This record gives sequence, C-alpha cells and structure tokens, in this order.
Amino acid sequence: MSRVWLSLMLLVALTGCKDDPRRIENDNLGIAATFPGPPKLHRHTDPGPYGEVEWFDLAMSPAGRLDETFSVAVGNLPRGDKGGTTPREILTTFQNFLGYRFGAIQRTELAADKGPGFRYKAKGPNGGVIEGIVVVRRGRLHHVQAIVRKDHDPRTAALLDDFEVTTR
Repeated sequence: MSRVWLSLMLLVALTGCKDDPRRIENDNLGIAATFPGPPKLHRHTDPGPYGEVEWFDLAMSPAGRLDETFSVAVGNLPRGDKGGTTPREILTTFQNFLGYRFGAIQRTELAADKGPGFRYKAKGPNGGVIEGIVVVRRGRLHHVQAIVRKDHDPRTAALLDDFEVTTR
C-alpha cells in the first residue's frame, strides 16, 4: 500500500508542477502580467507606512511549493500625507518598508515610460531570491513580486519583464 501511495505522490509531483503561463490583463486594477500559472484574486486591508491600505492581490504559488510565490498587488493609497504626497516620497517610503522587511535591497529606477517606480532585488531569509517592481500612478501603488528559490528563475523574468501598469 505504501508503494502505491509513494508512486501516486511522485506522479502528482511530476505532472502537477509544470508551468502553465497565463497572461492576465485586469482593467479594474490597471495591470497586465504573465504568471507561471493561474492566480487567485484576494482583497484585504492592511496597516502600512501610508496608513490603512486596501489591497487587491493576484497571486499564485506552484503546487506543493510554499516557498515560491508570484504576485501583483494594487493598493489604493489613503488620503493624507502619511508616507508622502509626491511619487518620489511615496516610493522612498515603500523602499524603506521593503528594507525593513528584507534587509538590504538593490534598487534600479524604471524608465520614464514605465514609472514612476523602481525595480528591486533582495535575498530571502531562507536563501531564496526576492525580486519586484513598484510603480505609483493615480493614487495607487502597484507592486509585483516574485519569491523563488534560485537566482535567474525564468518565471521571475517572465512576470517582471512582462508587467505593465495600463492606467495612465
């Protein structure tokens, strides 16, 4: 019986872990991105450096992999000046927040037509790699992020290189 169970688990692991890339375009969130599989939409409100932010997340993790995630989160920034009022101030606040969460990050400014925003990379707590992009537009914070086990993961490149904020 245990051999049958082990064989079944091995079969599921071998067939269930294949990537199924999906280009997602969501006009309500104003984003487009290619995920390595079908993402799920979540809505939540979290306290943060700007106050209470209402977030809409499209996220997915490969089957059986709790240490890998691919997500795009769009947050409606609350009124007021907490965390900054200009895109530069808002982005600096978010960079500081990322630094608090992940430690040192490598930041690269986005091209003018993609931003205002930046791309970042950090080491994960378990030796993995965290990469993302942050863009501020029209009172919204757009944050795409991949957490993977190894550097130069093609799924990360597909998600980040294809990501775009479609609202101007």
